[in-house]
Amino acid sequence: MTQSNNLKKKWYKELHWQIAVGMLFGVLVGLAIKQVPFSPDGIIKILDVGGTIFLRLLKMIVLPLVIASLLLGVMGVGSSKDLSRLGGKTLLYYIFTSLIAITVGLVFVNLLKPGSKVDIQLGAFENTTMHAPGSLLDILVRMVPENPIGAMAAVPFDMLGVLFFIILFGVFALQVSPEKRKPIADFADSLNEIMLKMVHGVLMLAPIGVFCLVAELIAEVGLGIFVSLAWYLLTVLLALGFHFFVIVPSLFYFFRRENPYAYMKQMAPALLTAFSSASSAGSLPLTMECSQKNNKVSPKVSSIVLPLGATINMDGTALYEGVAVLFIAQVVGVDLDLTQQALVLITALLASIGAAGIPHAGLAMMVVILETVGLPLEATSMILAVDRVVDMARTSVNVWSDSVGAAIIDKVSS
Repeated sequence: MTQSNNLKKKWYKELHWQIAVGMLFGVLVGLAIKQVPFSPDGIIKILDVGGTIFLRLLKMIVLPLVIASLLLGVMGVGSSKDLSRLGGKTLLYYIFTSLIAITVGLVFVNLLKPGSKVDIQLGAFENTTMHAPGSLLDILVRMVPENPIGAMAAVPFDMLGVLFFIILFGVFALQVSPEKRKPIADFADSLNEIMLKMVHGVLMLAPIGVFCLVAELIAEVGLGIFVSLAWYLLTVLLALGFHFFVIVPSLFYFFRRENPYAYMKQMAPALLTAFSSASSAGSLPLTMECSQKNNKVSPKVSSIVLPLGATINMDGTALYEGVAVLFIAQVVGVDLDLTQQALVLITALLASIGAAGIPHAGLAMMVVILETVGLPLEATSMILAVDRVVDMARTSVNVWSDSVGAAIIDKVSS
């Protein structure tokens, strides 16, 4: 055996393959449970416990990791002016990619017209009461926490409030002498190293956690529910796939002149975890780990760009909202003109910024768009049955866009 073969890691020892196998077995076991003649409630409960523990482990390490890495990143930038430039580039990238994503979604839904190909009544699925999460002004107000400790202690913790306070704290830390801020920087550095070790530990359980999550989903939902919404699912997944495999990799290649799919392979553990958990925030520790360790993205950049991305950069969510709203309009027989679709585009962008990085957040934010264009809120019941699967796909797109954003910002800032 050659030295290169010795150095090459066995494929089955790579985390992304282990997670993929866990997902495959989860589908098979979920289908088997669905077919058993006896009540599978006990088995489903065990799967639920396993998946819940895995998600809680991920969420447990998010807050201290975000605090440590973001504080370290802000204080390591060098000056408030450098931080402003880095933040400006990051926001510009996020707005640009989100607008492209929504446009892609609108193009696909106008071309395929999935709503005109299905016959679904509003009462076909269980009605669900939805509440609008608030306007953009509400989001801006919520961004400033009255009590930063309270924002950290909330369940789930207020990511926007935590980010605002930590960035503000870091900015003013740059205004004091190096001797005064050195203890804070050293603490953040030590805490960051410890949290990365914890991430490694949690990663060992990822294949089992993913297996439990997927098996429980398939056992409870099955595959039959997808038949009636096949055209809707096809449209959403094609649009998300085009953005995932074509648009975002093209941006990566344009700015870095490197193979985007090699980068995608190194990000696979984070992407697969995002897919199975449907949580950008919950996947953040793995996203940062893969970005920094596997792809050598500067911790100074990734520690700022990725937490911000998990909070405000939701390409997949924005795309999905555009597709879902036009699908609903087609089903109920409402023809949205170009002006109204432009309104959908802008509203979807603003709504995606305010969407929390947790499962089904995009569905709640859709209420804002439906109200804006005058569509019935109860129409969300049509797509609620398959939202979990769509949520998994759009979360992967969110995390992939964040990851590429960190690599691009790292390149243009070097």
